[in-house]
Amino acid sequence: MLAVLLVKTYYIIWLLLTPFIPLVLIYRAIQGKERFNRINERIGIAKIKRPKGELVWINAASVGELRSTIPLIKRLIEEDLKILITTVTVTSAIHIKAIVKDIGNKNIIHQFSPIDHPLFINFFINHWKPSLLLLIESEIWPHIIIKSFNKKIPLILLQGRMSKKSYKKWLLVHSLSQYLYKKFSLIVSQDLTNGNRYKILGGNNVMSGINLKNGITANHMNYKEEEEIIALTNKRPILLFASIHDKIEDQAAIASHIEAKKNNADLLTIIVPRHTKMIKNLISLVDIYKLKTKIRSKKQEPDCNTEIYIADTIGELGSFMKISDICFVGGSLSPKGGHNLIEPALEKCAIIYGPDVSNHANTSEILLKENAAIQINNINELKTEICKLMNDKKEIKKMVDKAYNVINNIPDPSYILLNQIKPYLKAHGE
Repeated sequence: MLAVLLVKTYYIIWLLLTPFIPLVLIYRAIQGKERFNRINERIGIAKIKRPKGELVWINAASVGELRSTIPLIKRLIEEDLKILITTVTVTSAIHIKAIVKDIGNKNIIHQFSPIDHPLFINFFINHWKPSLLLLIESEIWPHIIIKSFNKKIPLILLQGRMSKKSYKKWLLVHSLSQYLYKKFSLIVSQDLTNGNRYKILGGNNVMSGINLKNGITANHMNYKEEEEIIALTNKRPILLFASIHDKIEDQAAIASHIEAKKNNADLLTIIVPRHTKMIKNLISLVDIYKLKTKIRSKKQEPDCNTEIYIADTIGELGSFMKISDICFVGGSLSPKGGHNLIEPALEKCAIIYGPDVSNHANTSEILLKENAAIQINNINELKTEICKLMNDKKEIKKMVDKAYNVINNIPDPSYILLNQIKPYLKAHGE
């Protein structure tokens, strides 16, 4: 069987790489991509004891995935369950502290995700003995799946999302996809398209159209800083470009600002890059057009003359959405699948986005159906729509109210998912 052969090959490759793994981890730690004092976690060895009682293991690759699980984590804790969260990045570990503080509960443990090496996964599972494993979005690690399944740990994939490109790759090894996806007790996809893909690839129990990101607000500054930024912007018309990715969206932001400023002399455009270190192109553009610019990471504050405010910081997007009239959602003009459309709706912005919102297709469909958002195809259309809205405060208010009401009428997904998860915990405990 091809699937078994591929899995065995994967196993052997990891065994052959074993002597080099410590060197790679040390090198990554030197680069700041690992923590020296927690490298043991990456090889599945824990320094802390497993708590008593049922333990739910949540594996989330990114900060966004992790934040989406907060309402569910709160509900699981109310059921007197212990939570073990594993993440990959150093940045995620920083965010975990804030999340635990927000939840205000000591029943949450954070560890860095073990590398998908068969021995490391054995170490990890034998120590923590999870009652249930929740994988978030698109993370598929063969040894985590196989070892958990063999230990009779129920596997549930939440926020299931798979790009068309990934789906086509999986179809090339269909027997392997069936071998892995059949091991899931439950797959919960974000929409019908993704749900159908998981079914074709081998998922036996697939639910569609449940998105944990519904109801999750973006991160805010602390209260004092938020009050300061509100005072500094002084009720100016504000255009926000949120989580923009590359030169295409950099150009879109600057071009839109220049066009909209013709009829809005007091316009302030806030640009939040998706990757905070990638602002060189933005800076070169504002220099070319001689735009008065301030950069947040340099502790520069916007004043009445500031035209462009580059907010190259982490964990403050919600505050910028809160003070903005219009929000363009990045990753949508560039082919990245788009970012969360719910966050700006909850913060009461008029929402505009580009042609690619494949990561949030269901939400986009709902918003467009209710005329609660605007989708554009290119920079020229973006400039036109922004200028129209900037000159029509009533239309902004209509869009804001519609989007806010539409999103708030979506049923709480964490409650739905808790009821789906409970039977697997009981079954495991019996």
